[in-house]
Amino acid sequence: MGRVSIIMPVKNAEKYLKESIQSIQNQTSDNWELLAINDHSTDSSDQILQEFSAHDSRIRLIQNTGVGIIPALQQAFGLATGKFVSRMDADDIMPANRLEKMSALLEASGPKTVVTGLVQYFSDQPVSAGYQKYQEWINQVNRTGTQWQNIYRECVIASPNWIARRSEMHEIKAFENLRYPEDYHLTLKWYQAGFKVETLPEIMLLWREHNMRTSRTSEHYAQKAFFELKITHFIDMDLQTNHLVVWGKNPKGKLTTDILSRHGVPFLWHDLKSYRKIESLENPQIIVAVYPDPKERNQIEKYLMNLGLMPGKNWWYV
Repeated sequence: MGRVSIIMPVKNAEKYLKESIQSIQNQTSDNWELLAINDHSTDSSDQILQEFSAHDSRIRLIQNTGVGIIPALQQAFGLATGKFVSRMDADDIMPANRLEKMSALLEASGPKTVVTGLVQYFSDQPVSAGYQKYQEWINQVNRTGTQWQNIYRECVIASPNWIARRSEMHEIKAFENLRYPEDYHLTLKWYQAGFKVETLPEIMLLWREHNMRTSRTSEHYAQKAFFELKITHFIDMDLQTNHLVVWGKNPKGKLTTDILSRHGVPFLWHDLKSYRKIESLENPQIIVAVYPDPKERNQIEKYLMNLGLMPGKNWWYV
């Protein structure tokens, strides 16, 4: 199997960094290199990385010449030497068989493939209901292979839970011109390039939840940033009709319509009470800005399917 280059940005992660690196060292496969990029940490992260790299030649300490996760990813990817490339966060834990199993599945897969697995949140405190719900959702999407149908709903591949061929990442310029949230943008690049997603049906990432996670503290990961990214990509990649409909007069619907208006895209904006208006439209596409309980969701999806409207082609949740 090919060597895996693991890219790990590190920013003030002293509390969890040792455990994270040790989970990599404890892998059943030792055919890896860790490119740990210190992103101007002000705690003891740099010292911890120095100690690990001094005792393990597979660990390379790199100082970020830019600022932030995107320059860190770009710099590390440029230094990677493995046949495969993966991503890890400095506060998470790899199950011991992750690299072996992911590499084997990728080796057995055709070109333009990204491999992922299931995730499990853990924390010193109770995991919030929102994160538990996201865990259930992303695992279900990946179990059922419906990643691209759900591409505009949320990020369908966890940022520290994938592996791909380095040559193919170069071909699609995976880390060039990235925008925040960078994990979502990378997933959109795989989608745009026609990658297939293969999923290992077992937990491949122990995802630590804590109050200082970047996704909690940075404006780059606020809902508005996600919508900027997803709606502009929808316009570029999937908009094919003059009859675009936004369902949901709610904050998500407002974010969506604001971006569409700014790009000069015509649309009709309805709440679900007037959903039947789409029946008079020729070849409509629908952005569904609501995500109700399963019973109502099933009714919506059955109605759209009965009209011959297919998820991922004619309609999408956002």
